[in-house]
Amino acid sequence: MRLRGWQLGWLWGIGICLGWLFHYSTIAFSAPVGVSEVKVVGGNYRGNGEWMGRLILPSQMEIAKSGNEGWVWVEIGQAPSAQRQLVGKILRLSWSPKSVIRSVITDVKFTSQTIASQGGGNIHPQRLDGRSRVGALQSLAGARPIDDVWVKLAGVELVGSEDLTIDREPIQVTGKLRGLVQIFGTDPTRTESLPMACAGALPCPSEYIRVRHYNSASHGFDGQIETIRIPQVAANKSGIFPSTIRDLALSPAGTQGWYIYGDKDPQGLFTVEAIAPRSLFTLSPEREIIDGNGKLDYFVDRWSAFGNRQHWQDTAANKGKISKVVLDRSHLKLGTKGLVIHSFGGIGGKNGDIPGVWETVTGHFAYGMATVIEDEFTHELQWSIEYNQIYTHNPDGIVAGKQDWATYMGNLQRGWLATRPVADMLIIYPPVTEDYDFGGIKLSPLTELQQQLHIFAARYRTGDGTGSASVTPATSCVQDANQALYITIAQLTVGGASPLENRSRSPQIQAWLAAHPQHPQTRRFEQLKALGAELKASLAPLGVIRSDWQKNAATLAGIDGAGEFTTSSNPLTGLMSWRTMLPRGAQDGIGKIFSSHGAGIWFLNTFQVGGWNPDIYPLAPTILFGQIPIVSTIVLRLWAGISTLPTISGWLWGLGLLIGYGIIACVFGVWSGFLTIDYRLDKSKWQNLLSLGHLFLLPALVEEILFRVLLIPHPIETVTSTDTWLWSIISLFLFIMYHPLNALTLYPQGKPTFMDWRFLTLAGLLGIVCTSIYSMTGSIWLSVMIHWVAVWCWLKLFGGEKCLDRS
Repeated sequence: MRLRGWQLGWLWGIGICLGWLFHYSTIAFSAPVGVSEVKVVGGNYRGNGEWMGRLILPSQMEIAKSGNEGWVWVEIGQAPSAQRQLVGKILRLSWSPKSVIRSVITDVKFTSQTIASQGGGNIHPQRLDGRSRVGALQSLAGARPIDDVWVKLAGVELVGSEDLTIDREPIQVTGKLRGLVQIFGTDPTRTESLPMACAGALPCPSEYIRVRHYNSASHGFDGQIETIRIPQVAANKSGIFPSTIRDLALSPAGTQGWYIYGDKDPQGLFTVEAIAPRSLFTLSPEREIIDGNGKLDYFVDRWSAFGNRQHWQDTAANKGKISKVVLDRSHLKLGTKGLVIHSFGGIGGKNGDIPGVWETVTGHFAYGMATVIEDEFTHELQWSIEYNQIYTHNPDGIVAGKQDWATYMGNLQRGWLATRPVADMLIIYPPVTEDYDFGGIKLSPLTELQQQLHIFAARYRTGDGTGSASVTPATSCVQDANQALYITIAQLTVGGASPLENRSRSPQIQAWLAAHPQHPQTRRFEQLKALGAELKASLAPLGVIRSDWQKNAATLAGIDGAGEFTTSSNPLTGLMSWRTMLPRGAQDGIGKIFSSHGAGIWFLNTFQVGGWNPDIYPLAPTILFGQIPIVSTIVLRLWAGISTLPTISGWLWGLGLLIGYGIIACVFGVWSGFLTIDYRLDKSKWQNLLSLGHLFLLPALVEEILFRVLLIPHPIETVTSTDTWLWSIISLFLFIMYHPLNALTLYPQGKPTFMDWRFLTLAGLLGIVCTSIYSMTGSIWLSVMIHWVAVWCWLKLFGGEKCLDRS
């Protein structure tokens, strides 16, 4: 049958219409549309936050003209549906009156050191140089040479039609949109030229990647297939590519899909700016450890004689993988919060920072917060992680402040996901992670800590007015993050139940606690105080709080009229808080304290995850001299034993053990005939003092270093009680055998006394006493004092010199 012309026309028109319908049905969610429209349609991409925008630094003239200070411009990229008309507009952003962070203001004047650092390639807030009264928002907006800092806003209030106020720190974010996809591989139909440089051998892989979107209806990756672009970013100053797309589809971390963050170009092609492996955030761990020894083993340093299951084990062999291990899993529900303790290691390989044999892989340290949320794609519960970064000025343009995981870790240009091994501890401990309400007086430990960290981050962004924040032994990411922790502890627990900031209302808290002695919140607050005391002792191991920490704690609590921060420039000051000088030691030490209090801990580890870069491999962070196992352990134990000062209870225990040893030794010695009363104090006063000094050094100090400090794990080390007992027995055996061997070699006048079974029995008992007091207190000084007194009494009062003379 032949069709007439008008029939052909109708069929042609219908075909065109059907073609257009089919075309739009497959690319509707790929077409460039407004962010708010994406949220309404609920397609493949969702807006990356309810309120979101790009910060713009106002000129000094604009600030002066406004008659106000501390504000910035924000170009709205995302807004709630009720304020959809604001998307694309530029509004004024300032702090709400109730925000204490708005008081962080400083004048900025670059120093010669800052200018030199800038010439060396580090990025400093050049646009802030010469400005006065720079606030926290302006230091964030002006942190980089151009206005490219995107943030997510919370606690937002629209004032009029052109002003926004916030009561908490903005969160640095990456990408307007986010999606959840499964990556197939490169798109063979895209023939655009390949990148000219990349990790590994040429040719570089294509930037155009085929993905399939997650289908919320079927709960699987059977949604729309789409081509996206994951750009190959340029190498950094060291010649290392921050990320790579090579073999990204084969990554073991991507078995459950990838979250992608970015935006669509004018042609509707989604361009990725950050990635995140979904499997890292699900609430399904690979392994769960419940028993006490197993938990301690997981904290053990990789160079320990017995620890071989810790979270940095086989770092290089785990390249490209993730690890999720739970110690005492807590009950998790929507809204559960956790304290994040973050650290990362080094980059080995081509152009990497391979340390010399005497060097240390220091890494980095940060606190943050994890929250159990419902994912908007899968509707499953998972972790959402934000970091509070205390970060010095650097060539990568990483800005101190609060950042979401995708920005700090997954950003293709600035993130660490693909280049560094990372360990995040997520600590769930209700006394810290849950809020308090004492009859209307509300306290939140996590909120307090985040507030202090925000203040430190603002200070770092301006370099305390110098324009440059740099690392010193006394000031660094790990030292100042833990100074913020100390300030938080001081504010929440100083004076028993009275927070410093609520000093005027503390009688109400005291009354509430007295009226509710058995209330779960009362018990929880008592646990908080006990934890705070232990953390405070760990942060100040010498028993003396750094003067700058005390001053800053008083300033933030509002009880010091000066209102200015104090930063120590003395490198020796760092020794007063030496346990938090290195990121790995601080993370493991603080995590161990939480674990000992019964906290649930998640370990989320990534080892250079994403595409495959054959030119690098991950290096675990170390303690001091960590590349030499024996030396690093010796240095740690020696410094820890010497620097740990006895507490009052420690002195009392030492006195009790000394008296107990004296009674037993006298009874045994007299009964066996080994001890006799024989005073040898007939020499001059100076000779007696010289003898006391000699005995203090040898045998007391030298032998305690050899047989206690160097052999027995210090209490700050993460070893099990079984390991400590085993090393204590070994040290006791060596301590006893040392005396006859010494008599046979270096000290012949010790024969036959040092081989007498009675002497060896008393020496063994002394070794037990010294080992006990050292293990209890971690201080060498108590065991040295007991050893010193015991030897002096034997030599001068109970015939010891006579025995040795006779020998």
